[in-house]
This record gives sequence, structure tokens and C-alpha cells, in this order.
Amino acid sequence: MIRIRDPKNFIAGLLFVSFSLILGYDALSLPLGTASRMGPGYFPLTLAVILCCLGLIVTVNSLRVDGVRLSRFEIRGFILVVLAIIAFGVAIDWLGFIPSVIFSVGICILGSDRFRPITAAALIAFLVFICWAIFIWGLGLPVSLFW
Repeated sequence: MIRIRDPKNFIAGLLFVSFSLILGYDALSLPLGTASRMGPGYFPLTLAVILCCLGLIVTVNSLRVDGVRLSRFEIRGFILVVLAIIAFGVAIDWLGFIPSVIFSVGICILGSDRFRPITAAALIAFLVFICWAIFIWGLGLPVSLFW
């Protein structure tokens, strides 16, 4: 009988394999081409194969190496992270980029018991700067910063 010694990595490996199968199936609907003349499906299929291999490695290792037990599912954190993503998508048109980042990161922070007000404010400031640097300055996204 097979004994799962590391349940977290076992589930993660199965998720990797599942996602890779979905990605690979979708990539097969596009023309693949050849290695010298790659089609639009070549790169996604390559990523799917790599992800599947990584998933298999993680799954097999979970059967060989002892790991941590699964903790209980944090429903509050899950719901707040999903709400933060939705809130960002809705708020970016009304509030602008920077207030939307502040708002969505603030919602995410409410999902954790580990943050104190000073560390939460520092994280928000850091993420606002990083998001601005990457998306506005670096990539030049055409969104308004404020209202």
C-alpha cells in the first residue's frame, strides 16, 4: 500500500499535473509548428510538459520524504483574498491604480492574524511602490493613478 508522507506536497503535485494536462490539452488546439518554426501552441505545450514533470517529481517525493501535516483550511483568508482580487478589478476604474492597490492589499491583510498596523502599513507602501514601478513606470500601462 502506498503511504503519503507529505500531504501538502502530494496535493500540490497533483494540482501541477492537473493544470499541466489542462494547459497541454488547450495548447494542442493551436498549431504547434516545429522547433525551428514554432507555432502559437509550441511554447504553451512545452510549459505544460515542464509543469507536468515538476508535478510528478513533487508527487513522487511526497511519497518518499516525511513532511508537515495538513492544517485546517482557512476559509476567512481564502474569501478575503478572492474578494480583494474582485475589488481590485472593480475599483481600478473608479478609484485609480494606487487606491485600488491600497484597497485590495488592505483586504488581503485582514485575512491574516499575523499583521500588526505598522507592518501592514509598511507592506502596503512597499507593494504600492513595486506595483507602480512594474506596471506604470516599467510596462507603461495606460491607467490613471488616482480618480
